[in-house]
Amino acid sequence: MAADGSALEQPDDGRVGVSIDGRDARFPKGMLVLDAATELGIHIPIYCAHPKMDPVAVCRMCLVNIEKFPKPQPACATVVAEGMVVRTETAEVTELREGMLEFLLLNHPLDCPVCDRGGECDLQDFTFRYGPGVSRFPITEKVHFNKAVPLSQHIELDQERCILCWRCVRYYDEITGEKEIVLQQRGVQTLVATFNDQELQSAFQGNLPEICPVGALTHREYRFVSRPWDLQRAAGVCPECSYGCNINVDSRDFEVKRFASRDNPLVDDSWLCDRGRYSFPVWNSAERVRRAAVQPRGGESRDVSVDDAVAAAAAELRGVIDEHSGEAVAVLGSAQSTNEECWLLERLARTVIHTPHIDHQLEAFADLTAGEHELGIAEIEECDTLVVLGPQPEIEAPVLTLRLYKAEQKRGARVLRLDADTAPARVAAAVGTAQRVGLIADETNRAHAARVAPALAGKRSVRMLTITRGVNGRGAKDLGVLPNLGAGYQSAPASGKSGREILEAAAEGSIRALLLLGPNPALEAAGELLERALRKLSVVVAIDTRPGAASRAATVLIPGHALLEKAGSVTNVEGRVQRIRTALPPATSAPPETRVLSALAGKLGAKGWERGDVLTVNRAMRDAIPAYAAAGNGGRAVWAAEAPA
Repeated sequence: MAADGSALEQPDDGRVGVSIDGRDARFPKGMLVLDAATELGIHIPIYCAHPKMDPVAVCRMCLVNIEKFPKPQPACATVVAEGMVVRTETAEVTELREGMLEFLLLNHPLDCPVCDRGGECDLQDFTFRYGPGVSRFPITEKVHFNKAVPLSQHIELDQERCILCWRCVRYYDEITGEKEIVLQQRGVQTLVATFNDQELQSAFQGNLPEICPVGALTHREYRFVSRPWDLQRAAGVCPECSYGCNINVDSRDFEVKRFASRDNPLVDDSWLCDRGRYSFPVWNSAERVRRAAVQPRGGESRDVSVDDAVAAAAAELRGVIDEHSGEAVAVLGSAQSTNEECWLLERLARTVIHTPHIDHQLEAFADLTAGEHELGIAEIEECDTLVVLGPQPEIEAPVLTLRLYKAEQKRGARVLRLDADTAPARVAAAVGTAQRVGLIADETNRAHAARVAPALAGKRSVRMLTITRGVNGRGAKDLGVLPNLGAGYQSAPASGKSGREILEAAAEGSIRALLLLGPNPALEAAGELLERALRKLSVVVAIDTRPGAASRAATVLIPGHALLEKAGSVTNVEGRVQRIRTALPPATSAPPETRVLSALAGKLGAKGWERGDVLTVNRAMRDAIPAYAAAGNGGRAVWAAEAPA
């Protein structure tokens, strides 16, 4: 109380006091009643509401009683206010929910036993929890629509199951801007369809079944494949590109049955591209390297134990090192390896073999710094203007397109898509007076982007994002699997050869031994040069997963593990260190690559490499690299030369 007896005015903290079902709490101004209830652990059923879309309040399932309101209000579209009292379980609310569900079920088919959404369907769950016990409508009088309508090679529509929540229509309006799905007819005849019955063209149509709350939109690849309770689920990262979209890997009987999105608002915002989502069948291939083998030049291949293969590899490498020095050996890693593997490989090359010739790609990246990835994915929405040089960044990382569209439509940013070789002065003129600029380029165009960035600088803030190749292409660079840089972008003790130069030197005979950690699609792209180099090399130690040029030419072959069989971490294009978990049982009995590399180092005379399990290596890596220690699991690695955003 003030001295005059009046009540003291409380400072505005940006929050309001609300009571929901007798539980008092304070919530940020502008928060929806639905979200406030969710924070308190109070469940309100919804169909039309979606956390990534604007509220429309068409399904009416979320109606609640609010004191001083003349009638029930939709929780998904009502904003909290000071002193608001909400009740979600009154007799009136219960009756309204039963009535809404009865209406939704009037014409809904009895497809649950054969519906692919059985077991993860909101209509099933809410009918059981909130619905009437019986139907008053004769089953023979249902209105029928088309069933099993193919909308594309990926998506199938069952119009009878649709409850008209509008999520699919709004997805194409608000998230992609492509407007491929529309509502047709009126009243009880209203149905969802594509415009003019055209086939879906979107590169993001695979998100439709996940936003559909019932079984109206389903994946054709998943049709009659499995029930959700039969699936084994593991959290992972999409292996298709460097963007780092979070996924759930759903498997059954040792095969991947689908990739499902796993919302990370700082990266994917819950969306996947079709290229990544439908890439899962490749991980079910039975074509694998399963046994360790020693295959001497001119001799007969013979299967051996992994321990014997490691000993043979160390002996062959030691022979080349003793005769010609460590610089006669080259090491090629992969953007499909985990951070733990990359870190061990770099240490093995530089501190044990003593070779500067290490890379994970073909071309050298001159003047590479972590500053090329300073702009975070979520920070795209904070920019006034975004400059995208050429189409390649969005081709290589498709979900980037959705983040750019969100920045443009919901944050008011200006997106300039310019030719990849647009002159710096023209880019600066197009940007105008914008103060916060994001510059996005592909790694094949990084040299030109480096010339554009200074032209945009001055009084404005300019941050770059370079799209790398491979699920862990950024991690391989961070951890020094490069010819000119060590871990943390520190100058290497000696500059080595790039991947292409390594192959050329091997083909000419100056590189005599190669240690290869695969699989490496970038290396395989060298084609004929790779074949010539492998034929000329006297020693090829290959740790690989699938038969190919490297495994055929290997003098020592050790089975590797596919990415979905590994545990560890990978780093996405913005430097976010994300954990991956084992999603499939290993196709080989060989130990993990971290153990193989540690054992190989030990055989070559290194000390302190005895334990190579993933957790031990991860701890050692984070102790050695402060940026990765600070990032932890899910944070961004920020290097000393960078200022935190």
